[in-house]
Amino acid sequence: MPIESRSEKRLLKALVAEDDPGIRRLIAGMLELDGWEVREVADGDEAVEMAAEWHPDAVVIDVMMPRKDGIQAIREMREQPGGEDMGVVVVSAKPAAEDEAMAAGSDDFVHKPFDPDDLSARAKASLRWHVPVSR
Repeated sequence: MPIESRSEKRLLKALVAEDDPGIRRLIAGMLELDGWEVREVADGDEAVEMAAEWHPDAVVIDVMMPRKDGIQAIREMREQPGGEDMGVVVVSAKPAAEDEAMAAGSDDFVHKPFDPDDLSARAKASLRWHVPVSR
């Protein structure tokens, strides 16, 4: 069942930033099966550029990537117009990165190896932090 935006009729968009092509495809495939429109990138620079151009609703990003790590990429994405509205889930094999990821603006942190179903659920849940409250 497609996941639609609450404010407009469109599929929710997820950006997957992961340098390992197998893991990147696994995450993207799971999100697509869950109804997300997905784009994939292989490093932090590409993640920042794609976020600026495409304005995803959620980002699933690895910490350790070439050119720019996920922590710096999150900081830069959060500074972009609309960047505060994205849900961000960090995936990493480096447990020590959790505090740094959360301080950079991540909404959630998932340790590798991970359950793909759990990751998809966390991406959906990250959106709750960014839904405007009606008055």
